[in-house]
Amino acid sequence: MRPGAMGKASSAKKVARAARVGATSGPNERRQVGFPAVVAIVVVLGLALVAFARATRDAQVEPTLQDHWHNAYGIYDCRIGDFLPIFLSEADPDGIHSHQDGVIHIHPFTDSVTGRKAQLHVFLTNMGATLTDDEFTLSRSGESLTEGAQCDGQEAILQVVRWDDAFVGGEPSEIRTEDLDSFRFLANGQAITIALAPPGADIPLPPSVDDLAAVIGQSREQGVDPRNTTAIPGPQDFGTGGEDTPDE
Repeated sequence: MRPGAMGKASSAKKVARAARVGATSGPNERRQVGFPAVVAIVVVLGLALVAFARATRDAQVEPTLQDHWHNAYGIYDCRIGDFLPIFLSEADPDGIHSHQDGVIHIHPFTDSVTGRKAQLHVFLTNMGATLTDDEFTLSRSGESLTEGAQCDGQEAILQVVRWDDAFVGGEPSEIRTEDLDSFRFLANGQAITIALAPPGADIPLPPSVDDLAAVIGQSREQGVDPRNTTAIPGPQDFGTGGEDTPDE
């Protein structure tokens, strides 16, 4: 056989061998590469669905953008045995504010303060106040209530007390002593007292319960209908920097 012919035969065998290797190993390699990619896509889609479901669920939790609630509030200081003056600010960038009437008006303007995000710190920020687990401060006057103060020989703590029905009163429905600023607004016609008082002390209802009755158009004898809410317009009709239109 001529040398040239032998070289051509050898080259042909190499090509054929390479083709066989490709034919047998290619699908396996593709499967090895493709399987992790499929798993990654499934994981990403799953996470996206979970996030969407959670966002949808949170958006449906009250208060929604269609709700308009009113809660009575007060700040109680056991050192004087009385309530501090009501907030004077009417700033309303979020739709959770007060008209200097001792009543919290809760009608969220955006999803950022609806449902589980309709929390006490939103209201306090608009009113020029801050609340931690250790101290309540009015930023405008500098006045503060601080844990550790003595009341009748006992050490006082900060607490947030809720009554589900402001007009019935009685035993509080909730007493919170931790994560105070994340306290949530849950329904129309409730009463909330932020108190500096010893643990177990009797915390009074806020005196603005009578003002609440006037705002929602019900008497204390009638009790409160949690579903008695009022549809409201959007934030463009209220102002956001202290000029406010009554929303009764």
